[in-house]
Amino acid sequence: MPELPEVETVVRALRPLLTGRSVNAVRVLNASTVAGSLVPLARLAGLSIQAVERQGKYIWIHGSGARSLVVHLRMTGWLGVLSRAEFDRRADPYVRLTLELDAKPGAEPDLLVFRDIRKFGRVWGGPTQALAALKALAKLGPDPLVIESAAFLARLRARRGRLKTLLLDQTFLAGVGNIYADEALFRAGIHPLAEAARLSAPRAERLRMAIGEILNRSIEAGGSTISDYYHPDGQPGWFERELRVYGRGGEACLECGAKIKRIVLGQRSTCFCPKCQRK
Repeated sequence: MPELPEVETVVRALRPLLTGRSVNAVRVLNASTVAGSLVPLARLAGLSIQAVERQGKYIWIHGSGARSLVVHLRMTGWLGVLSRAEFDRRADPYVRLTLELDAKPGAEPDLLVFRDIRKFGRVWGGPTQALAALKALAKLGPDPLVIESAAFLARLRARRGRLKTLLLDQTFLAGVGNIYADEALFRAGIHPLAEAARLSAPRAERLRMAIGEILNRSIEAGGSTISDYYHPDGQPGWFERELRVYGRGGEACLECGAKIKRIVLGQRSTCFCPKCQRK
C-alpha cells in the first residue's frame, strides 16, 4: 500500500496540474470505488479546484463551495492526468473513475483518471466538513513530519503494546506503514518488539527523528515502487534501492553483517537486525 512518501509524491505532482481548474463531468466506471461517498460524484460537476493536499495516506482535492474529493489509493490505486487522446489510446480496463477537466486554450479537456487493478481504492465526495468528520479521517493521528518531541513522547507514554504495531496504527501517527516503520526502527536502533510506553525520552526522540528522516528521504526519491506504485507520470520511485531491512529477511545486515531476522507481528511481516536493534 502506498504510504506517506508515495502519497506526498502524488500530491506534489498533481497540485500544479489541478489547482485552478474546473471539473466538467464525472464518470464512474466501478460502483465499489465510490461506495461510501457522501454525494453522487456527478454532483461535483462544476467544481473549481482550489488546493490539493495530503492527510496521512489520503489525498484531498479541495474545491469551491466548501466541497471536496478524498482519494485513498489503497493497494494498487493510481491517480494521474491524461489527455483525452492518450486516455483513448490506452483503452485501460482498470480505470475506475474519470473527472473531465476544463480545457486549456486550444486543447481538448484533460481527464483526471483513477486506475485501480484490485478495486480496493476509494473515492469520496461531498461537503468538506462532512468528509473530515468521516470516521477514518476524523481519527487520524498527527502527521509524523510535523509532530514535535513532547507530543510524540506523550503519545508513546499513553499507549501500551509493541512499538512496531503502534507505528502502524494510523490513529497514533498518520501515514507510516510497514516499509517505513521497519526502516525508521532500524535507523533509530530500536527493536520492533520494544514496549512503546517504556521507551526512554532520548530513544523516543531518536525514533521521532528517524521517522522524519526516512520519510523525507523517500519523498526526495519519489517513494518506493515495491510492486504497483507509480508516479502520476508513470515513472517509478526508487527509494527501495536504499532499504536497509525491509524485505531483506535472511540477508546480511548492511551495517554489522548479522543476519536480518523476519517475524510476523500483527499479521504483518517485520524485518530487523537483532544486533543493531535492541529492546
